[in-house]
Amino acid sequence: MRKKGRYFWIALIILSITSFLLAETLIVKVKTTYLRKEPLFYSQTMAALQAGQTLEKISSQGSWLKVKTSSGLIGWVHASAVQQKKFTLLALNKTVKTKTSAEEVALAAKGFNKQVEDKYRARHKNLSYAWVERMLRFRLTPDQIKAFLKEGKLAEFGGGQ
Repeated sequence: MRKKGRYFWIALIILSITSFLLAETLIVKVKTTYLRKEPLFYSQTMAALQAGQTLEKISSQGSWLKVKTSSGLIGWVHASAVQQKKFTLLALNKTVKTKTSAEEVALAAKGFNKQVEDKYRARHKNLSYAWVERMLRFRLTPDQIKAFLKEGKLAEFGGGQ
C-alpha cells in the first residue's frame, strides 16, 4: 500500500512539473489593454492590463487568446497586445541585464528604447507631441468601438482580424 502512495505522489509531481513547463506565459507589450469577457473588441472589460504584466495562456480563438491573470481572473485579450515571454539566461560574469521596467517593455515593443527616443527628440526639437499625448487620453465606450468596427467592416464585421 505504501508503494502505491509513493507512486501517486511521484506521478503528481511529474504532472505538475510538466504542466508548468508546457504552460505558455505571455507578457503585455502595449501600454494598456483590457481583459474582456468575450473575444470581441467591444465586449465588457473585466480589468485593465498594463505593459509588462504576465498572463498564462489557456486557449485561443482566431486572433484572441483566453488568459488567466496572476490574480486569477480569466478572460480574453487580442493577440496583438501580448507576446510570448522570453527568458534571459544570466551570463557567468553577470553582465547580461535581466530586469526591465514596464515602460521599457512598452517602448521596446514599439521599436524604441529610452536612448532612441531621447536621440530622436534631440534631433527633432520642433516636433510637438501634444497630439500624441491627447490621443493617449481618449476613452471610447464599447458601443463606439463596435460602431467603428462595423462602419469600417473590420474584424467580425467582414474584414481583417
